[in-house]
Amino acid sequence: MVGQVVSKARLFDDNPAVEDLLGVDAIADVVARIVGSGGLDPVTVGIHSAWGGGKSTALNLIAKDLSALGHVLVVRIDPWEFESAEDMRGTLIAQVLDMLQSRLPTVDPSKRQIVLDKLNDLRKRIAWGRVAKVLITSAVTMSPKITDLVDALTPEARTGDTDQVQQGMAGFREQFQTLMDSMDGLTRVVVLVDDLDRCLPPTIMATLESIKLFLSVKKMAFVIAADQDLIRDAVDVELRGAARGGFAKLYTEKIVQLPVTLPMLSIEQAEAYIALLLCNSGSATGDGYQGIVASSRKRRLEGKAPYVLPSQSESEPTVATLTLAASIAHGLAADVWRSPRAIKRFLNALAVREHLAILAGAELPMELLTKLYLLELRHSEAFQALARHTKTERQGFIDAWEDWAHGTDGATLPDGIKADTREWAAHPPSLKDQTDAIDRYLSVAATLKSDVRFGGAISAEQRELIELLSHPSDATRNAEVPKVLALPSDDQDIVVQGLCDQLARTRDPEPVIKALQQITDQVPRLIEPVTTALTAPAVLYALQVHHVAYLAGLPIVINALATMTDGDEDVVRAAREYLEGIEF
Repeated sequence: MVGQVVSKARLFDDNPAVEDLLGVDAIADVVARIVGSGGLDPVTVGIHSAWGGGKSTALNLIAKDLSALGHVLVVRIDPWEFESAEDMRGTLIAQVLDMLQSRLPTVDPSKRQIVLDKLNDLRKRIAWGRVAKVLITSAVTMSPKITDLVDALTPEARTGDTDQVQQGMAGFREQFQTLMDSMDGLTRVVVLVDDLDRCLPPTIMATLESIKLFLSVKKMAFVIAADQDLIRDAVDVELRGAARGGFAKLYTEKIVQLPVTLPMLSIEQAEAYIALLLCNSGSATGDGYQGIVASSRKRRLEGKAPYVLPSQSESEPTVATLTLAASIAHGLAADVWRSPRAIKRFLNALAVREHLAILAGAELPMELLTKLYLLELRHSEAFQALARHTKTERQGFIDAWEDWAHGTDGATLPDGIKADTREWAAHPPSLKDQTDAIDRYLSVAATLKSDVRFGGAISAEQRELIELLSHPSDATRNAEVPKVLALPSDDQDIVVQGLCDQLARTRDPEPVIKALQQITDQVPRLIEPVTTALTAPAVLYALQVHHVAYLAGLPIVINALATMTDGDEDVVRAAREYLEGIEF
């Protein structure tokens, strides 16, 4: 049965894109020209953006442009992958040396052994590289004599008849420069550093130092993709307060000569990006999809919004696809959620909700599903307020909400709703006369979020009833039980589920157990969910000897207590004695 369920929505991976759907190609082209031209030599470019802003995608585009040039070597480095390495600086430098060795076939045959010897000599030096802490401390002074310090820390070279080993990093940069000079046919080595802002402060500092102190020589270029603020915070932490007064900013500026910031997606760009993702998950494939992407890029460069236009046929992009893309783009917050990665995560979560709805036989129109998920995501308090109303109350609540959002005369903001929901409530589709669809969505949301209960219907009256049924006073509880018995079955389910939720939250579960026992004595169909709640490990191991007497109508619970191998001995004994006294 599960295999027959088909979700219309596609899941998107979180890998950096190799195809530009964001309009970062112009920035990538400029950076590629800067680092590939040799005008600034050496040079370090920083590509900055917040989380998920397209930095890795920009690196992919830069690598694609530069790799097509035979005289440029591209080295991809992700410090996050080898963060646990004992010597971060040595590990990073070794990666560059290994990539340089891959270019040996292009070197004049008469020079290959010389180049290989230089590479091996440099590898011997980094094998000793253990001056990390001193380098970090000294970097605070920004001393122009940093190489003198490294010389002082380096053991004297050992010499032998045929074996001369130069240890340490003293003179490393000079020897690295001679290696670069001897690499025939290579005009530039471009090191692309990704995910640096995911690393711990020591790794970030080690990477920056490797670049500035040892690798920054002629013919070398670096592109560091990272959140600039996170990098500065890491520098401040690693320098242990020495970066006061804006020093962290000065430190990073000394390393990165050309900072480039990727802009946050505009509403038009976000709409186009979502539309292209949705088209790719629909009927558009191959050359057809590439045509949509190319057309979008052309309109974006011309400044003609919207950047994606509907197809004249039944194929993508359809009007429905573009309408959905516009709803999502307008519904997401620009400051938090309007980034490429965040958009993908939103679409993935939306796809999961659609799949669960189909699986439960409660399929919803995608535009309604999207609007309700945006409410759950962006305005959680308002979503909870909607869920707390009963189905009959919900219609009037929605009517009042939308009338207020549209500025209807005399309409007021409903209780529990904030003014920042106006745009959401006014945006189509309308939720008026959609109470059945809302109920179906709430049931799906309940399976994904613990504080949204199945059916979504906990009214203020039901919440008060749950509190009174949990009261320590027997008289108070006894007065409320008849009210539960008089409720419709759906409402009984909600109250009992609310009581079951209390079991793991209260220090003394006895009042709740007593209330549940009284209710299940009168409503046997509720025995199963109550038994499930009471046999949850967190609850079962919290039960005490005197609770056993209240579980007479729940034999599965007593049996679970009697068979516990590591439970309280007195509780296990009491449960076994109770079972032995039952006549079968």
